[in-house]
Amino acid sequence: MSIINIIINKLNLDIVKVQKFINLFFPRFIRKKIKKKFFNYYFLPTALKVLPLTNYPQKFYYNHQKKLIEKFKLENKQNSFMTCPHLIALLLMKFKRNQEFSFLDVGGEKIDFYLDLKKNFKNIKYYVFNQKNILDIYINLKSDFYFENLNVISDISEIYSNQYDFVNFGSCIQYFDDYEGLLNKITDRENKYIFFSGMPNYTSDNNIFKKDMVVKQVNVLPQINYLYFINKEYFYNIFFKKKYILLFEKKNLTDNVDFSNFKNFLKTTQYTDVMFLKNNS
Repeated sequence: MSIINIIINKLNLDIVKVQKFINLFFPRFIRKKIKKKFFNYYFLPTALKVLPLTNYPQKFYYNHQKKLIEKFKLENKQNSFMTCPHLIALLLMKFKRNQEFSFLDVGGEKIDFYLDLKKNFKNIKYYVFNQKNILDIYINLKSDFYFENLNVISDISEIYSNQYDFVNFGSCIQYFDDYEGLLNKITDRENKYIFFSGMPNYTSDNNIFKKDMVVKQVNVLPQINYLYFINKEYFYNIFFKKKYILLFEKKNLTDNVDFSNFKNFLKTTQYTDVMFLKNNS
C-alpha cells in the first residue's frame, strides 16, 4: 500500500470516529451545528478498488409511502425530495401530455413521483427498479391502490428485455458495483433518452484515476455508504461508442457538496446532471 493510501485511510478513520462520537453523546440540534462548522465533507477518499459486497442498505416503509399518496391527493403535487426537481418540466419538453411512452426509473423510491408522472402524462408506461425491500412495497401499493401502468422490475436482467423511451438514473448509478456492465447493456438497446442526475464525476490527469475511484459517504452517519466517483471522460465515452450524443450537462444544484478534500489528486469534481440521446441517423 502506498504512503498516500495509508494517509487516506488514517484520516478517514479518525473523521468517522469523531463523527460517531458526536452522534452518540450530543443532542441533535448541537450535532447539526458542530457538523456544519467542522465537518463539511460528504465524501472521503478510500484505497478500495471495488465497492463492498454489503453496501447502501435502504429502509423504506409502507406507511411512509401511503402518507405520500394521501398528501398527493390533498395537494395534487409531489412532496418528496428529488435530485432533479425539474424532471417533469424536462419531460414536457420531449413528450406531449397525451403521448404514449415508456419510462424506466432506476433507483425510483418515492411513489408520489409516479403519481406526478401520471398526472402529467396519462399514457405513460412506468417501470421501476430498485432494491428488493423497496420494490416489495411498490408491489403492495400497486395492488392496494390499483395503480395502472406501474411495472415493477424485480430482477435487473428484466431491464434488458425491454426498450424504453426515457431512462432515468436518479443519483444512483454510482452505487452499482458493475455500473459499466449495466450501462453497456442498456446502451446496446435502442433506448432513446438516458438521463443522470446527482452523479459525482471528475477530471484527472493521473492515470490511477482514469476510470473511477471508490469513496466513503459519511453525511448520513451512523450509516456509511460506499460509491464510485467516475471519470467524466471515461463515463461519457461509454455512450459515445454506442452512437449516443450529449444533449446537455450541468451542475446539480440540489445540494452544495464540498469536494475540496479531493483537490490534491483530482482536477475538478462536481455533482452533475447529464442527458444523452440515441443518434439513429
